[in-house]
Amino acid sequence: MPSGGFSFSFAFMKSMLRNVLYFLSILIMVGCKPTMEKTSSEDFKRSIRGQAQGTTWSIVYYDLQERDFKPQVDSILAAIDQSVSTYLEGSTIDRWNKSDSGAMIDELFLELLLQSWEVYRQTNGAFDPTVKPLVSYWGFGPERYMHPEQADPAVIDSLLTLVDFDTLRLRRSEQRSMRLDELQQGKTGKGSWFLEKPIPGMQLDFNAIGQGWSVDKIGAFLAEQDIEIFFVELGGEILAGYPKPEGVLWRFGIDKPVDGNAERVLQAIVNLRNKGLATSGSYRKFYERDGVRYSHTIDPTTGYPVQHSLLSATVVASDAGYSDALATAFMVMGSDSTIRFLADKDYLGAYVYLINATEGESFETYTSEALKSMMEEIEGD
Repeated sequence: MPSGGFSFSFAFMKSMLRNVLYFLSILIMVGCKPTMEKTSSEDFKRSIRGQAQGTTWSIVYYDLQERDFKPQVDSILAAIDQSVSTYLEGSTIDRWNKSDSGAMIDELFLELLLQSWEVYRQTNGAFDPTVKPLVSYWGFGPERYMHPEQADPAVIDSLLTLVDFDTLRLRRSEQRSMRLDELQQGKTGKGSWFLEKPIPGMQLDFNAIGQGWSVDKIGAFLAEQDIEIFFVELGGEILAGYPKPEGVLWRFGIDKPVDGNAERVLQAIVNLRNKGLATSGSYRKFYERDGVRYSHTIDPTTGYPVQHSLLSATVVASDAGYSDALATAFMVMGSDSTIRFLADKDYLGAYVYLINATEGESFETYTSEALKSMMEEIEGD
């Protein structure tokens, strides 16, 4: 990622001018026909929305053909659910999770598996989809348990033996088993693979990357339809295309990390162009018993909910799936470890915004240098 943020570079001005001229040329042609009523780019703006993956989605796009893509988007999201939803009985991931030695997986599953592997490798295991048995034990998966204070350390130690993404192997037909690092994203070929399960009881959960990755799949579909100016949101995960025809960037609000039953208040606003954005936080999904808060973010190295001051991690990256997974990893690491991680691995990009709890009801924030030019913090209590 470039380090200059959203400075008005020559490339940006050229792209913005192209969008404006594109719509002006159409509007001039429209204006030559008195029977036509559309006279501005906003007349070609489309908004569609729906429900999927236990949440809502919304898309805004500009299309001179004025097409309605809702049926196609619904189809894309339904296919994703059939592949990788742990909440859908009979999905590909549900069959694998219930198997003893593994199961056949489809192309969508494989694509998400390999993208997850990249983030697992880059974050030294802070992001690990095999953490599902522990997520379920603590009651944050499809299963719901309301007594986390009764967690048994012996059970947690036992479940930790099932958490090891590095042990997964794939094979096709009679070929030898292959490690995930032997396969390259996009070069796996068509067809199904058999994903081996090294230990009975091991399970996968892609919820920490799945919604962002789903947003990317919708963005790819729009690009195939020659739609360049768009904004896709699913469950708070974002993908933005080119700016609006008049050159205005897409704006997304970051919530102040207050309890889930409180009224939504914005902490900051990020301006996006051709980027994905995701926020992971511990302030909306948690249990509280006897004055102890149990976060839904489970540390795959300890088996316990994280217990640090980081309340929210927002990541802007080239795509929403990568942003989603990194935000989850940073919630596992905590603020100090995340800042050190970014310094050591600056090639990953440094578009990160962290919100930490402090004494009382105030917050302490960290904004990476690259992100500062893209965002506006909101003053207030």
